[in-house]
Amino acid sequence: MEEKLSCNVSIHEEELSDGTKIFVVEAVELGVGDFGETIDKAFDNLKNAIRLLLEEAPEKKELLKKEEPLMITRLFL
Repeated sequence: MEEKLSCNVSIHEEELSDGTKIFVVEAVELGVGDFGETIDKAFDNLKNAIRLLLEEAPEKKELLKKEEPLMITRLFL
């Protein structure tokens, strides 16, 4: 049986100096992130980054075995 891994992901939109908008995504537990011109592309890039990280540091899989999500919210000041 394949082990289930999951992570909490934060996502936000940024504008580059040339006006191009991108989506930045970060795997909260791992501190790894990536970006893309669409949300789908950003998530695909993040999945690849996570796969590469886990190949180099397989012990980090332990951080992704939690069933409970971390609550991510926005705090207005």
